[in-house]
Amino acid sequence: MSFINEEVEQYLTQLMPIEDPLLYKIQQEGLAQEIPIIQVPSIRLIQLFLQMIKPKTIIEVGTAIGFSTIWLAQAAPDATIHTIERKASMAAKAREHFRQMKLDKQIILHEGEAIQVIPTLPQADFIFIDAAKGKYKEFFHLTFPLLKVGGVFVFDNVLFRGYVADPTIAETKPMLRKIRDFNDFIATFPKLSTSFIPIGDGLAVCYKTEE
Repeated sequence: MSFINEEVEQYLTQLMPIEDPLLYKIQQEGLAQEIPIIQVPSIRLIQLFLQMIKPKTIIEVGTAIGFSTIWLAQAAPDATIHTIERKASMAAKAREHFRQMKLDKQIILHEGEAIQVIPTLPQADFIFIDAAKGKYKEFFHLTFPLLKVGGVFVFDNVLFRGYVADPTIAETKPMLRKIRDFNDFIATFPKLSTSFIPIGDGLAVCYKTEE
């Protein structure tokens, strides 16, 4: 769900349609089953970042059915992607989708809790976080040492349907308070250059300037 005007969202989506029929089928499967998957305008922007950065290693926290992972792999064909999913049922669907898209050799799916898997991963040029929103700060502290200087973080859902902008609503929901706290944290973190982009459900894009 997006907080952007529905007509604008539809306009942006039709400007950038999913051309691959199998990827479109995966998207529709996710929507039909109410599985949270990234909006197309957001992942198109992330693809653009990847095409400019040309990363060799990508870490993704939050695979779900693999929809966003496939976009990452297609945008960075020379990269190895380490993606983490804690739910066995989701991981099984993602593996099948990677096989169908012929990306299973490029993508390494780690099944388990992110806090346990992250410390085992290699350094990366690009890290995409799209998992439990209330744990974003924890995920950040675990992944920050893995991101190379000059690398980029992207966090999805940081505006959470626009609710985080209203303190009266945010104060009633612990998760919204955590997202607001996380946004304040990365906005002022001294070793990052950060911007917030109101597209999809809100992206935070962070460039690592120093260790």
